Amino acid sequence: MVRCQEMSEMGELLVRIRRSRMWTQGRLAREAGVSPTTVSGIETGRIARPRFETVRKLARALEVEPERLLAAGVAGGMLERGEEPVPLSLEWARSVGEEEFERRLEVESLERLESFLRRLDEERRRLQELYGRFPEDSEQRRFVKRQIRRVSAQFGSVSTSMMFRAGENGGSPEHGRSPAGSRRSGPGRRWLR
Repeated sequence: MVRCQEMSEMGELLVRIRRSRMWTQGRLAREAGVSPTTVSGIETGRIARPRFETVRKLARALEVEPERLLAAGVAGGMLERGEEPVPLSLEWARSVGEEEFERRLEVESLERLESFLRRLDEERRRLQELYGRFPEDSEQRRFVKRQIRRVSAQFGSVSTSMMFRAGENGGSPEHGRSPAGSRRSGPGRRWLR
């Protein structure tokens, strides 16, 4: 079950994208192959948990990735066309390539990286919870699992950058606390929660 707050964010996002195309709810419904009542229900939050297939149809009609609609609650919504996402936001992490992602990590402050790491960790946990809500062997579950892998890889990259940046700034990457406040265990360098 997806929380209603996330769906209202999805509704706001749907309205913004639809209006940026100057489409009515009826036009979006026709293009997506869903009913106008469904579009209205999602936009207003009356439909708190739209089916994954419905979200996919809407995304296809609007020429956006389904993950952008599904993640609207966490990312705070999609940006209008032509706007750049704020660096170190979840939206930014979804939209940039690996090389740009890594370059940005090299120039950001430890404080900003730590904040971003917390958001990635929250997103990973949210996705893991969402994964368990879908039936086994479902397309939705596979989709969510791909997102978990992506966010986990980004989390690892940010964590590693922070660990060695702390070492360069006089701290030791071998000892002490992780950037997210976890304690390190012995020589195996495993983080404890």
